[in-house]
Amino acid sequence: MNSFVDKPPYWINRAAFVFRAELQRVFSADGIDITPEEWALLMVLRERAPATVGELAELTLRDRTTVTRFLDVLSDKRLVLRRPDTKDRRRTLITLSEEAEELFPRMLGHVEAMIGRAGRGISREEMATTLSVLQRLISNLNEKD
Repeated sequence: MNSFVDKPPYWINRAAFVFRAELQRVFSADGIDITPEEWALLMVLRERAPATVGELAELTLRDRTTVTRFLDVLSDKRLVLRRPDTKDRRRTLITLSEEAEELFPRMLGHVEAMIGRAGRGISREEMATTLSVLQRLISNLNEKD
């Protein structure tokens, strides 16, 4: 009988948990008051800003209420800015603040070091295969039956 431990979802979830815990540890050790979930939003904003709450929810696979709560916290930390859309005042656009832009390289350094540690002893080919398989798993789940 196969155990759930023999299935990819177990290991995907486990890896995500370990990565989040380690990211929280290294950020905290450096005095960076950012959770892994907040980091995920900041990364998306760095790539896609300005963005609306709806766009951020879609890109991070979270509901709008959760994204709004994270943005409230990030706003209190002075890491994001909310501005009315000049083309549609019903919409609010979110961008990174200057403080976030200044902090970003430090956070990114920790993330890159952590990824490097995680990848020790894994060849480029193994990593490429892993990424390809994960992408195919996600693609398969996103297909409509």
